[in-house]
Amino acid sequence: MSGGLKSFKAFVSRAALVLVVALALADVAEARGRWRRSSSYGAVSAGGDTSTAQGVAEIQARIGRVGHFGGNSGYEGCGSGPTPEAALRNCCYSNSGMAVVDQGVAQGAGGQWYACKRYR
Repeated sequence: MSGGLKSFKAFVSRAALVLVVALALADVAEARGRWRRSSSYGAVSAGGDTSTAQGVAEIQARIGRVGHFGGNSGYEGCGSGPTPEAALRNCCYSNSGMAVVDQGVAQGAGGQWYACKRYR
């Protein structure tokens, strides 16, 4: 193989690699941007009783966001949905097999349901 063809192939290989990496990074950036624009998920601080899962669900419903607010030293899953059952199903760790030790649901002003489950 001639030197020119060999260097051209090396150039094409490097360019393809750079393109793959750039596309992967763009996809990650786009996903992060979508998450940041979301108005219903995130870690936020808000006043209220966090000693029970019901208290956390009520805070979420009041502010219209799913989030963790402290008050629990174990595993906690939060979620939302159009019904109380859907909100509970959408909580993190729902299919983990861990025992649920406390749970609560509350309805937000817009009709959305918010849930919190605590596990052992």
